[in-house]
Amino acid sequence: MTLLRKIWRLALFLIWMWPFAIYSFFRSLGGRSGIKRVAYCTRAWGKCLIWIFGVKVEFISDHAVEEGALIVSNHQSYLDVLLHASLFPIRFTPKADIRSWPILGIYLGISRPVWVDRKNRQKSGETLKEFHRTLDDGISLLVYPEGTTTDGEHGMLPFKPTAFATVIDTDFKIQPIITRYLRDSDNWNPAWYGDQTLLPHVWKFIGRKQTRVQVIALDTVQAQPGEDRKALAARVEKIMLEAMNDLPAAE
Repeated sequence: MTLLRKIWRLALFLIWMWPFAIYSFFRSLGGRSGIKRVAYCTRAWGKCLIWIFGVKVEFISDHAVEEGALIVSNHQSYLDVLLHASLFPIRFTPKADIRSWPILGIYLGISRPVWVDRKNRQKSGETLKEFHRTLDDGISLLVYPEGTTTDGEHGMLPFKPTAFATVIDTDFKIQPIITRYLRDSDNWNPAWYGDQTLLPHVWKFIGRKQTRVQVIALDTVQAQPGEDRKALAARVEKIMLEAMNDLPAAE
């Protein structure tokens, strides 16, 4: 049964992947307005993929998540991108080295992401300008300021402050969200981190009947007058850590 589930899901994924890529490519034409159209296409893409792979998302929020916000999340897995895309119309901010990856780099490029190159100071400046333009256009950006994935069960890594410079001295809001994967009877942790090999993890994931996850939207945050990016990043990190520690035990 598990093998049949894997084959079925991979077949659905391949069937969905390329028609959607072609559709998104044509929707992306037309300058900056095309970027916003693709953000909504990306949400449809995410919704379909989490259905294909049996991901059950519980979204918890006491307010509507505004468009044009800097969405900040803890980071545990490649699955984060799918489930966050299913919840919000967003523009991705992948690492620049992914651009050269076969197939994935091309496919991701269709979504008109903002490529992030932390090694090049000049390009980092250009990236921040594009971040600002994106938020100004009313398109939310998704960032994982830890810079890598963790097991999700021992807090978070210190936040890198670069992306937070985008909202300094502006009215843009930061939307912190906490992503929490829930363990089922097999006690498998969906997080992909450390020196884990990707393909065995993916093979295990697509064979599971379902994967449960909670996404909790916290109150929005704005930069305070005179606050620099490092102080803002530290403040948001503290807010998220405190909220994570206050969460009830997962059922």
